[in-house]
Amino acid sequence: MADIATIVKKTPKPMRILGDKSTSVEGPVLYFEYGTFTIANGATTGTLPTKLTNVIAAVFTPMNAYAVTAAPYSTLVLSSSKITVANTDPGNAAGGAFAYFLIGTVETL
Repeated sequence: MADIATIVKKTPKPMRILGDKSTSVEGPVLYFEYGTFTIANGATTGTLPTKLTNVIAAVFTPMNAYAVTAAPYSTLVLSSSKITVANTDPGNAAGGAFAYFLIGTVETL
């Protein structure tokens, strides 16, 4: 499984999504990352690098006509700081461009 092509991260490191400090919210402090990526024609899966240590939610938004039929999804399982993104219609994803938004936690030592 290869990295997804043409990844543009808009956040160089995870950014806090809510709470001004960790004591102002209940539960783990949530962070987000967002950017864009493309899926090559015929690709069934690829990996999206992330600095989040636990991904809770992922949103993939199509940015062109090819991407609409691709319908990517993820099980949100992290492996080597990457999540797997699967493509439900690989034959129609020629250059499918997507925006992504990941929400999760960051474990710090």
